[in-house]
Amino acid sequence: MNKPSFKFDDQGKFVPPTKEEQLKADESAAIVVLSKGTQANGAPYWAYMAIPPSKYQEFHRLSKERQAFNLEEYGEVIICGCDKEPPAAAKEQMKAEYDFDEEFSKKLEARMLEESKNHIEKVEDKRIMDIVSMLKKAKPAGSA
Repeated sequence: MNKPSFKFDDQGKFVPPTKEEQLKADESAAIVVLSKGTQANGAPYWAYMAIPPSKYQEFHRLSKERQAFNLEEYGEVIICGCDKEPPAAAKEQMKAEYDFDEEFSKKLEARMLEESKNHIEKVEDKRIMDIVSMLKKAKPAGSA
């Protein structure tokens, strides 16, 4: 089994990277995304972007809430256009140059859920073993 990629607390809740970890990751990595939405003039757009890890959470929140923002404040616009969807040529370019996978988010979520489940099982197994160990060390009732 691969080493877990994510950190979880004892309840299996995801522990996001610290701001310092994100800023360090900015030095060598970017999160490549496809952003789609509506421009201020009402026209649709699509844009493939490289987002620094430290800016991704805010970018994702604004995108999800469909709030207006300047794409270039959150990263590099790699390629963009003024349609609802990118054309096949743009998709092929992103696949060839960046190995972009449109299903990556779904795959990442599934992997995170699986790792969370495995983490919870390990925590529970350790808890049970600790209880068994404690019971074995306990003196029987009535003994001196």
